[in-house]
Order: sequence, then structure tokens, then C-alpha cells
Amino acid sequence: MMNTMTVNGVQIAFDDQGLAQGPALVLLTGWGHDLRTWDRLLPHLREDHRVVRVCWREHGPDRTPVGDFGVAEQVDDTIALLDALEIESFVPVSHSHGGWAAMGIAEKASRARVPRLMLLDLIMTTAPPEFVAGLHAIQNKETWVAGRQALVDAWLAGSDNEPVRHHMMYEAGGHGFAMWARACREIENAYNTWGSPMGRLEKLTEPRPVRHVFSHPKDESYHVLHDEFRAKNPWFSYTRLNGETHFPGVELPREVAAEIEDFLETE
Repeated sequence: MMNTMTVNGVQIAFDDQGLAQGPALVLLTGWGHDLRTWDRLLPHLREDHRVVRVCWREHGPDRTPVGDFGVAEQVDDTIALLDALEIESFVPVSHSHGGWAAMGIAEKASRARVPRLMLLDLIMTTAPPEFVAGLHAIQNKETWVAGRQALVDAWLAGSDNEPVRHHMMYEAGGHGFAMWARACREIENAYNTWGSPMGRLEKLTEPRPVRHVFSHPKDESYHVLHDEFRAKNPWFSYTRLNGETHFPGVELPREVAAEIEDFLETE
């Protein structure tokens, strides 16, 4: 059942499943997706964990515009919701560029409350030029539809995986130019501010275990980058899955659940 709660003057949609003790798992989507992103992963987690799936403002069942917002508001809304639910300790598990909010939540909530952090399929390098060009195209009302299609094509990477295609075709709608342009603005601002997600992680006031789980890009240089970052930062780990798409939690839920369990047990 999807619930709603008003925090910070806006309605936030969420669900809260499982009664296990210990840090809750807080599942955070990328921009333009709602908590159904996690439908296939959830059954593998809720027996052993309390799991809270969060929709960003204006991403729930009611998508009436609420005014401009960005990553800072996503951070504040999530913490306010978890405060209201009286959740003392939690582990964010974020998909794609929801990772910028997850890292902001970790910074603001402290290591005592957020002891570790998992990122799924986030571009960990500086933003590739073709990706930046796509962000710019989507922020232009004349080119945003074509820009969005190019992004979706990159996410699917030629795959005919049925759960991922179902998610993209039937669950990830309801947003027009304003939301897509806002998302691209905030993603571009994040890369401009921090350089890369790895740069953001290195600037956390309180470093803590972080794991990146992804399927692509599959080129060797991306693997080398992760190895180099892990060598410099022993709190970092990563796993490359053998998936086809940008949605490991949808495409490979058992594998992602196993990564979460392994990560939670790692010192």
C-alpha cells in the first residue's frame, strides 16, 4: 500500500514494509521514477529488513506541480519523512542520479545515523561529453523529447528485458518537460559542483562504507577507475553485474539483493 505524508509543506508518497530490527533500508529512485522501480527487489528484502521506499516530491500518485525544487529538497524531504517514521538508523540504496541525494542525506544525517551507503548504476566519472549534450537537449523545450528518447535508448542498451521495458513503458510516465528539464539541470549542477560522484564521496565529512553496483558501461577503463578509487579509499567497494540495462534492481533483483546482504555484513 502506498502511503502519503506531508513534510516540509509537500506531500511525499512512500511505503514501509517489514518489522526487522537494525538499520532500515531506504530505497531511493532516480529522477522521473516512483517506488515501483523497486517492486521486483522488495520481496527479496522485506523478510529480513524494514524497507522504506520513497517517492520524491511530485513523483507520487499526485503529480500536481508543487514549484521548483532540487537535490537539497530531496535530501530534506527524505530525512523529514524518516524522522516522522521514527527511524533512527538507515542505509540508503539509490538508483542512478538519486545517488546525489543519497550522498547528501549521508552528509546531513551523519555516519551514526547512516552507517553505510549503496549506489546502483551511477555515472561515477566526470560527466561524458555526450551525456552533457543530452542533458542540454532535454533542458531545451524544442529538443527535449528527442533528448529523452536518446537517454531511454542508452538506458535500455538494446535489451529486450521484459521487466525493464515494462517499467519504462508503463510505470515511468507522468512527467513533462518541466520535470525532465529540472532533473537534467540538477544532475548537471551536481557534476559541476563535485566533479564526479567519486569526488563527492571523498568530500564526505565522515567517510563510511560505500558500494557501487552496476552493469555498464562495460569498457575496461571504467573498471580500472573503480580499482584505483578503491585503492585510495578502503571504505569503497564495487561489483559489476552481468546485466544488459541501466536498471539492475529491475533486471537482476536477486543479484542486487545478494549484494545488499553482503554489503551489510562487511566490516
